[in-house]
Amino acid sequence: MKTSRRTLLTAAALAALTPRLSEAQPTQEKTMTTHTYHDAALHYRDNGKTDAPALLLLHGGLGTAADDFAPLLPRLHPHYRVIENDTRGHGQSTRGSVPLTYAQIAADAKHLIDTLRLDTYHILGFSDGGTAAYHLALNDERAQSVLTIGANWHSSQIEPARDMYENLTPDFLREHMPAQVAAYEQQNPQPDLATLTTDLRRLWLDNSATGYPNERVAAIKQPILAVRGEDDFLLNLPDWAALREQNPVAHLLHIPFAGHEAIKAQPDILWAAIQTFHKP
Repeated sequence: MKTSRRTLLTAAALAALTPRLSEAQPTQEKTMTTHTYHDAALHYRDNGKTDAPALLLLHGGLGTAADDFAPLLPRLHPHYRVIENDTRGHGQSTRGSVPLTYAQIAADAKHLIDTLRLDTYHILGFSDGGTAAYHLALNDERAQSVLTIGANWHSSQIEPARDMYENLTPDFLREHMPAQVAAYEQQNPQPDLATLTTDLRRLWLDNSATGYPNERVAAIKQPILAVRGEDDFLLNLPDWAALREQNPVAHLLHIPFAGHEAIKAQPDILWAAIQTFHKP
């Protein structure tokens, strides 16, 4: 049976959207625990330097912080208190009873910050985690800065991928992303790929106030650094650059020789950018 061009492009897009499982994992011992919120047991890892500035990591769809940020973790741990958060229904976090939305991911993260009693912290969000990071920055003054990578901020930006999102199925994920699905089903205490697929489809297509922050990004007061890999076809160049029109104080970083997963393609460039962005 001949594979259609649309199927191949869709598979490529989903492969870019969801992180590859990294071979290299940080060697530092992790402290893993949970906080409970809206009927979900939400796992997180509290790592790094305990007396350093706190850095909250928000990962992408079908990913985990441990994998999405794997190349950066050995660099981050000596300089930050790194909070590696597993989104509800992802990693080792259960789903709970509320819908998975960008606003809910932000609310879950805010509850974690409350639980840890942090007075201040910085946010680093990849893909879906970056979209949620904008929500969090809008709703928590304790956040000192927000750095996003490959993150859509406006609902209009999903149009090139709408067909892919609308037709996402568990069978497609099993066929084209067997490693990610296997990791999810092995790690999650209550794996349900059908429900997760529905959740992701709804998340990515959400046009309501719980979805993309849209023009509300103009109200973000914290410093912003928005990063895009030059070949990221899930976030095109004009859409990404338009963030600065909405929020003139936002900084933009375009990374060469990288696609959606700029963290894994160019970790050294990103690490240099993080250090510069957070420099007092």
